Amino acid sequence: MKLSKIFLFIVIISVILSITSVSAIDDSNDDLFVEDNADDISVDEEVLSSDGTDEALGSSDSQSSEILEVETNEPPQTIKMGKVTKRYNGGIQYQATFYDADGNPLANQEVYFEVDDKDDYSAKTDANGVALLTIAIKNGDHKIAAISLDPLCVNYDNIKVFNVLSGNKNLKMYYDGGNTYSVRVYGDDGKPVGAGQKVTFYLENKKYTRSTDKNGYAKFKITAKPGYYQIGASYKDYAVLNTVLVKPVLKQLTTFKNKVVKPKIKFKVKFLGKNKKNKKIKVKFNKKTYKAKTNKKGIATFKLKTPKKVGSYKVVVSYKKCKISATYAKYYA
Repeated sequence: MKLSKIFLFIVIISVILSITSVSAIDDSNDDLFVEDNADDISVDEEVLSSDGTDEALGSSDSQSSEILEVETNEPPQTIKMGKVTKRYNGGIQYQATFYDADGNPLANQEVYFEVDDKDDYSAKTDANGVALLTIAIKNGDHKIAAISLDPLCVNYDNIKVFNVLSGNKNLKMYYDGGNTYSVRVYGDDGKPVGAGQKVTFYLENKKYTRSTDKNGYAKFKITAKPGYYQIGASYKDYAVLNTVLVKPVLKQLTTFKNKVVKPKIKFKVKFLGKNKKNKKIKVKFNKKTYKAKTNKKGIATFKLKTPKKVGSYKVVVSYKKCKISATYAKYYA
């Protein structure tokens, strides 16, 4: 049996006992009255009224009966339901304030909460009578009951659980693609916040602060070099976490065959991102740096001078923070 049901059962029993007690007292008084007056009054005895007429004692016209009214009031309300004070990803913190029968804070006492008439939790009040319920709970509408046993009282509240940050998702992107990691922020009323709310983003163990726009969106542009990262955002006590894969934006098109040694090696690279034309690409080979721009198809062509000595040589291609490498081996002198 759940706590709120136990409370109602106790209240009903208390009311029944109070009615039974009052009824027993009333019956006892009636018995005493009959015994004290049994010898002095007869039901059929006639008496003379003040106006000289005869009346039968106990007739319906002259007998007045007193009706004892029994008030069955519920226990006084000593619990003040509060609000959701914190929202987490998958949980909340709810606050209620408890008082004694005289209206003083119920300090350092064990109290109870019940969620959706099935899950029971205990908590302890602080010096101000405040008790906190911190639970994991799914999004949606929920009913919370707060219960104290001394004084005996229960109170209820309906709450709505929702995502404070939404719209976040894992990302896959090419380096320097202009992609953004974005979230939409919701306030305590469940509606998107307006402009100017501060959101903190996390990437590569660094923090970045961005503000929401008028529709409650906060965006963070990703400029990290190629790699796999965790990325997150937080607003107040609510946080979300995702991953972002930044892929190299360069692709080597030339395969070194090394069968015939030519004075120059034709080396091609392709830019895979958007806006392919006129991207500045660099190639470092045999202690020399070569530069070229991509054409409208994103291809940059280099003529690398063949090394004089036999051996392996590293080719490093770069675009801003993105780098790829290949190895050229010369087998013929």
